[in-house]
Order: sequence, then structure tokens, then C-alpha cells
Amino acid sequence: MNNLALDPTKNRRSQHQSLAHKYENWGSVRADVVKRTGLERQETRILQPNHVFLMNLKGTASRGEDVVDGRRIAFLPRRAGSIIFMPAGSNWNGWDEGDATASYLLVSIEKGFADEVFAGMARHRPAVLPPSIGFRDTTVELALQRIVLELKQPDPISATMVECQATQLLGQMLRLNGVHQEPAKGGLSSFDLKRAVGMIEALSGGRPTLADLAKEVGVSRFHFWRAFKQSTGMTPHAFIAQRRLEHSADMLRSTNLSATEIAMECGFGSSSHFTTAFKRAFGAAPTEFRRKCRI
Repeated sequence: MNNLALDPTKNRRSQHQSLAHKYENWGSVRADVVKRTGLERQETRILQPNHVFLMNLKGTASRGEDVVDGRRIAFLPRRAGSIIFMPAGSNWNGWDEGDATASYLLVSIEKGFADEVFAGMARHRPAVLPPSIGFRDTTVELALQRIVLELKQPDPISATMVECQATQLLGQMLRLNGVHQEPAKGGLSSFDLKRAVGMIEALSGGRPTLADLAKEVGVSRFHFWRAFKQSTGMTPHAFIAQRRLEHSADMLRSTNLSATEIAMECGFGSSSHFTTAFKRAFGAAPTEFRRKCRI
């Protein structure tokens, strides 16, 4: 059982005017949501026996310093949706400064549960994952957001739902780090993949066509479609759809634009289409998602 308790006044020490802390423990997985106002400098000292995911829900850390296992890591601004992964036993400490109001989610996954997941996924030996600071990934973010929803509205099925999301989190970290995976044959080169993804993200309010993307990397549409799916596991259309949903979630958290305005900004054909797609991905309608993010 995971009886480890998070004390945000110690693990994420800061000067603040108010502190709200909500958590649920489902045995193998624990989730904590912490909200602070009047935030100034915040210090981090975390050494846990379990795997930990931490995601900014609101607010930006604009400057700071991170030291992981005694090694200094280059600090990059962390906005809403930014994720940190600390494998079991890693030591993370540092500090950051940012917005006056901020909130974050911390998910702790029991090492024994993770070892069972890794044993079923790894081919030859247990997986060893490195720490990762300030990354973005749609699959990881969606799984963490679904855990937030279970935390805020728990029911008898929550433990099963949360363990499913924890399994997806661990599996995606394996994929992102290429653990025990054969190189994708016939996929795009890392350079061409970055160019295509860069083009997709630059046009977040629109939708680059398959022809546009194929032209960007200098191949036929058919070859690009096949190679992109080989490299990412998703078709270009599905990848673009996920990026648009990720961008819309960022806007719901960080702006006061209406759901209709965000739908148009992110390239959805109508507000009803946006609501349906968003609820399918995040488990809540856009307005409900925004309300829960700001609780």
C-alpha cells in the first residue's frame, strides 16, 4: 500500500497567503492537487520511493533552478500543462519563481505497481526510466487530467480508472524514452519529424493539409502519411486533432475566452464539435473542465 503523504509546506515550500490541498489515495496511486495564492519563491525538495508525475495546472514558473540526483538541469519556463517525471528514488531539489496564483498536480505511483506494469511491457529486463523536467506530451497530459477529474469527483470505480491511467502514464514514458523498442523502420527521420511537428504547432489555429506537410519534408502524400504513422503511432489527422485539443485545454486554463471563441481559435468547425471532441478526450465538457481547473 502507498501510505506516503505529501506535505506541500515541506515538499514545495513557499511564501504564500493561502494554501488549498486536496488528495485521494487509491492504494497503488495517490494524487494531490495543491493551489497557492500570493506565491513568491518556491523551493522543491522531493525524494520519494515511488514514481512521481508533477504537472502545472495553472500559473507559470518563469525562472528558477533544478538539481536532479546532484546534477544541475538547465531551467526552462514551465507553463500550465508542463510535466515533470521523477522515477522512484530520484532526488529533485531546486527553486522557482512565477505567477502569484498557481496550482499543480502530483501523482505518486507505487514502485511495486510500476514494476508489474514494466514487466508486462519490457521484453528482456525491467525498464529503467530517466528523470524528465518540463516536458509536454499529449498522452501524459490527458491521463493526468483524467486523474484530476477522479480526484475531484471520486466514486467506487475511481480506483480502477486511476490505475488504468497510471498504466498509460508508465507505458507512454517507456515509448518516449525508447526503452526496449526497436527503431521504427520506414518512418520519418528525426529531422523531418521535427519539421512536420513544428509546422503543425505553428498553425495551431488552422489545419495544415496532408499535401502541405508532405511538401514540407519533400515526399509524396502517401509516403508522408505512412512514414508519419510509423514514427508516431498516429495518423497525421489524429496527431493534429490531439494538438488542437491540447492547445484548447491550455486556453481554457489560462484565458477567459468563451468555449466558442476557443473552438474557433483552435480550428474546430463548430462549438458543438469542439465540446464533443473535448469531452471524449478529457472526460468533461470545456466549461466544466475550466471550472474544475480553477477550484
